[in-house]
Amino acid sequence: MTEEHTKNQMQQMQTINQPQTKSGAQTSTLRPSPDALLNPRLDPIFKSLFTNNSDEARMALTSFLSAILGDTVCDVEIGQNELPVESERDKQAIFDITCRIKDKDKVLNIEMQGRYNVDSFDNRSEYHVAHLLNHFVTKSMPWDKVPEAYMISVLNFVYEDSIDDSFLAYSMRLESGLLLKSSRMKIIYLELPKIRKLPDYPISKLTYSQRWGKFLIYADDKTKREYLKLLAEEEAGIMYAQTVLNTISQSDAEWRRERDYIDIANTEATIRYEAEQKGYAAGEKRGIQQGLLRGEQKKAVEDALMLIRDYNATPEVAAQKMNAPLDLVLEGLKK
Repeated sequence: MTEEHTKNQMQQMQTINQPQTKSGAQTSTLRPSPDALLNPRLDPIFKSLFTNNSDEARMALTSFLSAILGDTVCDVEIGQNELPVESERDKQAIFDITCRIKDKDKVLNIEMQGRYNVDSFDNRSEYHVAHLLNHFVTKSMPWDKVPEAYMISVLNFVYEDSIDDSFLAYSMRLESGLLLKSSRMKIIYLELPKIRKLPDYPISKLTYSQRWGKFLIYADDKTKREYLKLLAEEEAGIMYAQTVLNTISQSDAEWRRERDYIDIANTEATIRYEAEQKGYAAGEKRGIQQGLLRGEQKKAVEDALMLIRDYNATPEVAAQKMNAPLDLVLEGLKK
């Protein structure tokens, strides 16, 4: 869905629909239209899609993980998203979806990442997967029983533009490329913009992770309903995800979460923009001040050199008299 489409959807949400109840009374709803669907590319909706208390959500989650891990996943247990810290100095890690594949000794954090924060995204990914591993490794656990820890991020931006592949899997390796034998920590990125550029048809040519990417991209787009139906026929997990999305899209609470999330994101974007503008203005002011200072400094050095040349003053005395840096005065004498 385009940014313009998102904007239009939010404008529609400003006008609250008032459908009739059986008694004829009017009830308020934040849903823009009876068939409007929530945007699963937004963090709170992505969470609800896979953690809704229903069999369909559990089936959707296991199918999604099977597609990402390239292995059949069955026994998934949802965990707490706010892991405890060991001391007040530790940085708190709040995850989107924490889960454990009990029969395969894997622990995972799954998240939707809507925008790229160049100051923290990579570092945060590494910290989160390390924190996740630390949480699930207990004091009495034998070292050969340490689980694999995964940080799985669905990215609504391009992280690595040097390669075309939308699926990026990182593990610990030597610089030569040799994989660490244990390799317990893994980071996986699924880049939606690259998947958006792929042809929709034939669906059979898309990998399982790309099919899930297409679903997340088109899920709330009314013009793609027929395509989504075909996707669901190819991938049962996507069918379950569509069922969950249809269900939660009937909830005012979910629409409120979506609206509030967008409002917060827009506010943060405005704050960042204003801060950048102030920074540019401050930088320009500093540049002018530095330019004036350099000009004054240059004049002082020239005057000091004149004292030395015309009145036989020593460099030290001339620099002091004209308030000029001695090193620049000495450098000027060499020219």
